[in-house]
Amino acid sequence: MGRVIRFVLPFVLLAAGIFIFLELRSSGPEDEAATRSERSWPVEAVSVALKDLRPTLRLFGRIESPRESHLRSALNADVLTSSVRVGDAVKKGQTLLQLDDTDSKLTLAQRAAELAEIEAQIKGEKNRFKNDQALYLQDEKLLTLAKTKLKRAEQLAESQSGSQASVDTALEAVARQTLNLTIRQNAIDDHPIRLAQLRARLKRVSALRDHALRNLERTTILAPFDGRITAVHISPGDRAQMGSLLIDLFETASTEVRAQIPNRYLAQLRRSLNQGEQVPAIAAIDGREIVIELNRLAGKIEAGEGGVDGFFNLPRTEGNLELGRTLAVLLTLPAETNVLALPATAVYGANSAYKIEAGRLERVQLERVGEYRNGEWGTWSLFRSSDLSDKDQVLTSQLPNAIEGLRVDVVSNRN
Repeated sequence: MGRVIRFVLPFVLLAAGIFIFLELRSSGPEDEAATRSERSWPVEAVSVALKDLRPTLRLFGRIESPRESHLRSALNADVLTSSVRVGDAVKKGQTLLQLDDTDSKLTLAQRAAELAEIEAQIKGEKNRFKNDQALYLQDEKLLTLAKTKLKRAEQLAESQSGSQASVDTALEAVARQTLNLTIRQNAIDDHPIRLAQLRARLKRVSALRDHALRNLERTTILAPFDGRITAVHISPGDRAQMGSLLIDLFETASTEVRAQIPNRYLAQLRRSLNQGEQVPAIAAIDGREIVIELNRLAGKIEAGEGGVDGFFNLPRTEGNLELGRTLAVLLTLPAETNVLALPATAVYGANSAYKIEAGRLERVQLERVGEYRNGEWGTWSLFRSSDLSDKDQVLTSQLPNAIEGLRVDVVSNRN
């Protein structure tokens, strides 16, 4: 009997516990079902306005000058003085460096003496020519007299009144005077040749004199234009060799910005330039913006580059900028039709955004056209989209949980 009770008792106790639990649960208060409300996210939006707008293109440029000179020495000379340093602004014709001019002055004096000598020889040749012409007339008269004496001697010899010796003497006098007349005539005939030779020597010596004068002028190194010094390669006391570098400088009035433009924009930019349209741009320098303009495109693409270099004119007031300085350039491209401007915060991924329709998000596709200057440049972009029309609202807040159908509440709307 005891064994039966020990076997049955656990089951009785378990059944009693289950019964008591069910009774307590059934007699307790009933839970009411909680009603769950959908959350609405506060966001900012922008109203769509399709317009014809000019996109912008961000470039990185470098200040250059097409007139950058490297002044070299034209002769061998010692450096006496140097009056400029790197970074100095200079005016056209200003003395930059002075070379020793002693040798140049001596050479110039020698050439001047040679020139005076040739000029004197030319003057002497002209006088000689005049004398030869006058003497030629005298020689002709003397020859006539000699021939007359010869004729008289021959007549006397024939009449036995004169001797043969007198005839021979007269013949000798005629021959001698004929020779003198021939020599005088040759001297007159050779006058143009001698004069031409002297004049040729005069030109040669004159050229050497001018060269010596030029070398003397070259001992003073002058600024070829208004510019800034970028390098000084020599100091007082150094020996400048012919062709050695002295000073580097560039013309401040011709500085320009050189920036590489991607190939996909070249066609429309070339079209604008060929039609004479202005292609403006903005460069950021020292925390300020200056207006520049595309002047021309390079005629050559270097190997490995993905675009063509464009050259932008700088205002003359910006002539003190450093050569080689890099700066950001925002190029204004030709206008695009039916595009909309959106801030960077409106773009999700590479080419999508969210339109707000009846308080809920609807994903739309975008086609990027370019950047757009609106306030702080570089933060807005231009897009095309067949999913958007005028007055549509586009989400401009960056929501980490943005999905289609998400409920939002527009608290700020930009027009």
